[in-house]
This record gives sequence, structure tokens and C-alpha cells, in this order.
Amino acid sequence: MAALDVISLDEAKQAVNVTGTTEHDTELALWITAVSQRLDELVGPVVVRTITGEAHDGGRCLVMLAHYPVTSITSVSEYDSGTQVPLTAETLTTRPAAGYLADRYEPNPALLSRFVRRRSNGADAEFAAGRGNVVVSYSAGRFADTASVDPRFKAAANLMLINLWRSQQSSVGSVGEFDTPMSNFPTFAVPRAVREMLARELQEPIVGIA
Repeated sequence: MAALDVISLDEAKQAVNVTGTTEHDTELALWITAVSQRLDELVGPVVVRTITGEAHDGGRCLVMLAHYPVTSITSVSEYDSGTQVPLTAETLTTRPAAGYLADRYEPNPALLSRFVRRRSNGADAEFAAGRGNVVVSYSAGRFADTASVDPRFKAAANLMLINLWRSQQSSVGSVGEFDTPMSNFPTFAVPRAVREMLARELQEPIVGIA
């Protein structure tokens, strides 16, 4: 099991009805991680992870972080003519000259969005111009660990796993008067039900329906 998995092995075994046996544990662990990574691509990080030294071009009023929602920002620095300038978070009571301000994440205002703005004395400003000279370290995700993940995200991961696990199950179809073994191959990794459950959190467009 991986630290960023959305569901546990026990939860996965219950979802695909293979409790009481360890026969599928190794294979299931791979599917769990694959599903968790696909869900991260769909809605952004679910389990919190640390992003260190993410670089962005300056010369504009804001930068857009690669991973969101954001739990917290550890540091923001801009490099002006080779000199590091650490920026201070703006608050309701402080208006630093060399500051930054992160927008709130709309589906959950307790978290931060991907937008980090350069601020100076309470007003928007521009980051120092340069290529990759704005460096941000932060924590991205929604929940501290697998056990803390909200049931809605766990249910979405379970639906994805059930859909994909069908390819591992035997089935029988009829050809004329004979029963013939058949295999199931899901067309999409993300069923439509998952997209509808997490509609406000989606970070990628719908490209097909399962």
C-alpha cells in the first residue's frame, strides 16, 4: 500500500467482494494505487503531500500552483537579480511590503486554491521578472492520511475500483446453445457516477462517459 492511497486494502476487498482471502492482496494493492493516482488527476490531490521548490516565472501578479487544493504554504520566495527575497503571508491584520496572498478554494474555503498573488502594502503587485524565479513550497491535498479521507472520496475510489476489477472476473456468455467464457474490459477508468459525485471538484474536462 502507498501512503497516498485513497482507500485501504480492507476497504478495497469489501468493495470487490474478496474478503476472507489474501489471494488477491498483491494485485489489489496495485489497483488501489492506480485508482488513487487517477482520482488525483481528476480532482487534485486527495491525501496531503509535500511539494518542495516548485518554480514559476515571475513578471506577473500571480502564479498558479501545479497541485491544488492547497492545505498550507510553507514558503514563497522571489529571486530579483539573483537575490532571494522571502515573501511574507498577508493577513487581515498585516500588510507586508514583500508579501503574498493565496486565494481560497471555492468548494472548501478551509483550503487554498492554486492562485498565489504577489502583494505589497495591501495591494496587488508583480513578482520580480524572471524565468523560474518564483519558488513555492507547500502542502497539497485534502486529508492527512488514508484513514482520514472523506467517505465521498472513498466511495468514488471504490466505484472506480469495482469498474476496473471487472476485467479480473470471469463471466459466461452464450453463443448459440453453448456457454462460452468471456472477459470484461472496462472502457473508462472513471465512471460517470464518479464525475457526478465530485462535480464541483473536477479539474479536467469530461472526455467520455462510462
